[in-house]
Amino acid sequence: MGMRRFVIVMVGLLALGCGGTMGRSAGAMPPGGSFTGVWFSGQYGEMHIIQNGAAIQGRFVKDERKGTIIGEAEGDLIEFEWVEKKAMVANRPNESRGRGYFRYVIKMNGEREEHRLEGEWGIDDDSSGGGPWTAYKMRNREPDVAPQGGGGGGGGGGYDDDEGGYDDDEEPEEEEVDEDLF
Repeated sequence: MGMRRFVIVMVGLLALGCGGTMGRSAGAMPPGGSFTGVWFSGQYGEMHIIQNGAAIQGRFVKDERKGTIIGEAEGDLIEFEWVEKKAMVANRPNESRGRGYFRYVIKMNGEREEHRLEGEWGIDDDSSGGGPWTAYKMRNREPDVAPQGGGGGGGGGGYDDDEGGYDDDEEPEEEEVDEDLF
């Protein structure tokens, strides 16, 4: 009887470890947390995310890259599919797709709360292995998930390194471009 009980326990533990989240389980959403918002990612630029129930819809844009995020949220965890189009050559965008996840965390930066998404992205059916994907929530911004190129999107705003977030009255500095290269 002891061996049978051991096998049942081991099978149960194995089943728990092989869920669709690849070992990730949702925790409680931190107090004051909401996936809905405008986020800034150093890797993927400005991200607009809206949550309706468990459904997540979003978009991101940085330089010649534009993409969408569609997924589901449970507690502090989003699991999503992404599609990205890169317009490296005019009228010939490359398209990539994959999966990923974000975990909502709140960290203290001095005396100020910093709302962050911490996760990974993967190619095709993998939700990890492509690299980290992190973002900081911008304050005083409303998300706009209209297709890129359309819609305004909540006004200006920029990242505030000293304060650990974004303020509506700051614009990000433009990168200097050497005009002689073009």
